[in-house]
Amino acid sequence: MKKVLLLLSGLILTLIFSQNANAQGGRAGLGIRLSPDGAGFTGKFFVDRNLAFEAQLNAGGVFGGEGQSVNAVGLLQYHIPLPDPSWRIFFGGGAHIGAWDRDKRDREGRRGDKDNEFIFGIDGVGGLEYVFKKIPLGLSADFKPAINLVSDVDFFPHNMFGVSARLYLR
Repeated sequence: MKKVLLLLSGLILTLIFSQNANAQGGRAGLGIRLSPDGAGFTGKFFVDRNLAFEAQLNAGGVFGGEGQSVNAVGLLQYHIPLPDPSWRIFFGGGAHIGAWDRDKRDREGRRGDKDNEFIFGIDGVGGLEYVFKKIPLGLSADFKPAINLVSDVDFFPHNMFGVSARLYLR
């Protein structure tokens, strides 16, 4: 995982410094998303000035937490530019699908075997993004709570808080 993130970071930095694009004109952004318990990839595609679709592929529970997970997330977001158009807040919702190797617990609360579960659920999202004026880079922080509807109706704790760096393409 470290090698993949290092390679992706190097590619993003190379693309950033090799382009002289104005980031405000970007309609699609690709990058990485880091959270306290994992990491993943993100792509954001603007339908118009305020409406965007974000796709994520996340690995959770890597740095601790209740088991490990891999999931794909689709989010529809509404963006509100602030007085300085480099800043914008966003909110929205969507769904996730994936697998969760959840830790089983016995009656005393001790961890036991792993229980591999198929998961599907709903997500909310809210956050703040800054898009640089001189380089095609956007940095964001978000809060993304999720609830699994399959296989158990349960709160899904992985990748709830995140920071992302996206390279915006023309």
